[in-house]
Amino acid sequence: MADLIIAKYIRLSLDDSHTDSMSLGHQRLLLDQYIADSDLDGPMREFVDNGFSGLNFERPAVQELLELVKDGRVGCILVKDFSRFGRNAIETGYFIERVFPLYRVRFISVSDHFDSTQHDGDTGGMEVAFKFLMSEYYSRDLSRKISSAKQEKARRGEAARKNCAFGYKLGDNRKMVIDPEAAETVRIIFEMYAASKSISKIEKRLYEENRPAPAAWKKYRCRTAETEEFRCVWQKATILSILQDEQYLGTYTALRTKTKEIGNPNRAPKSKEDWVRIPDHHPEIIPRELFDAVQEHLRKRGEPLRRREVRTSQRYPASDSPLKGKVVCGVCGHSLRLSNTKNAAFHCWFTRSAPDIACHKLRIPSGELEDAVREAVVLQSKIVLNLDQDDMRSYRSKRQLNSEQRLREIQNEKQRLYENLVLGDIQPEEYKEQKKVLDAALARQRDVHGVICEQEAKSAPSAAAIKAAREALGADELGQELADLLIDRVLVYPDNRIEIQWKVSGFGCMNAAGADGFCVAI
Repeated sequence: MADLIIAKYIRLSLDDSHTDSMSLGHQRLLLDQYIADSDLDGPMREFVDNGFSGLNFERPAVQELLELVKDGRVGCILVKDFSRFGRNAIETGYFIERVFPLYRVRFISVSDHFDSTQHDGDTGGMEVAFKFLMSEYYSRDLSRKISSAKQEKARRGEAARKNCAFGYKLGDNRKMVIDPEAAETVRIIFEMYAASKSISKIEKRLYEENRPAPAAWKKYRCRTAETEEFRCVWQKATILSILQDEQYLGTYTALRTKTKEIGNPNRAPKSKEDWVRIPDHHPEIIPRELFDAVQEHLRKRGEPLRRREVRTSQRYPASDSPLKGKVVCGVCGHSLRLSNTKNAAFHCWFTRSAPDIACHKLRIPSGELEDAVREAVVLQSKIVLNLDQDDMRSYRSKRQLNSEQRLREIQNEKQRLYENLVLGDIQPEEYKEQKKVLDAALARQRDVHGVICEQEAKSAPSAAAIKAAREALGADELGQELADLLIDRVLVYPDNRIEIQWKVSGFGCMNAAGADGFCVAI
């Protein structure tokens, strides 16, 4: 296990955050103490999911950990208790009883006194199974109670910060009060639309007057540098949402969405009849006459727009591409849309009203992009397979060998120190002091060794990367299945340059853009 990762998995959901025994620091301390007192030896890595429910495994850190397990790079997983790894009895039991034994991964739950090496592939009988079920029941029951409390607050008109419409802020007694600068932007939007101005003209004026969009408003008030360039770029959907929001009449609306299922973070919209509405809850920004006039304009303009969209789709069939949903603007970071035109292309629509931003009118034909990505996939596949033939995976650098030698030296020093204690050559007090120094040195060296091993692992392709490379070279074209297997994102830049971010660990090794990407000019 010396070359395999010892993984410390730590999870904190939003519902646990107030409990000291569940805090990230407490979990980390408990796992570190267990490792210090155990025979575990190897590079350490910590995986943390902060603010994620345990009822499903859609968590970034646990997904990364499971990918490493599939690559055969994990020797042991430690958690504070079973509920930290997962609260779903069936899925958690499946991983512990089926997946981890298959990949020879040792699983330790410290507080539950569970070590998979002592249970021969099962979860420890009825006692542990009952803990799984109670953990799942507790989480679902807590979710229901929290949901009920939120519904009661909404019916009393206690606004949550996230429910404040753009143009308002949360005041005393959790009441919505007008945010003057943002409210002025809302008035401009309503007045221009009521005067028959198009959405594109509204977008242009808001950009020219440096009026931040709702998503950037909070960050703009803090003057954060990373949003300064794009803070005033508006989208059609945002403006239409503001134009239809009755909260600007002083009517509080809440509970407009519902949970699809407990543990699922995605939500579904409710019908308007099921919303909570409280009239005269807060000051109005838009008078009733102006709001009604805007709604009438929306109704009149909506039907021709839908007919125009129908005519376009009839003339040109919906475009498709295996890269659809994966292409991102390298300047603003937004997804590029695939146009339904005769010559389909990916466009950056986000900055269409911002002519002074580099990605304004950024466009790349989908055929050219697919050809460039296909060439990159073939080239990278050949590199991966050449590295495999050179047996790079078994290669150990001088740095790694020296680190392993230093680990053995410290462990031998600890053994000699213990023998001296048994023989009576040193006193117990002196033994404790020297052992403390050696333990600290061993912990530091393990951390160093872990970093070295991780760096070395990135210099050689994983088993999954080798398999993916063979599939890529055997494919005649860049199909949907191959794109989904290999490609996470394709970043497009205005200078005819693209960057590919690979999905398979180790597939992007030894290339010009580093371990996770591939750059190419087209």
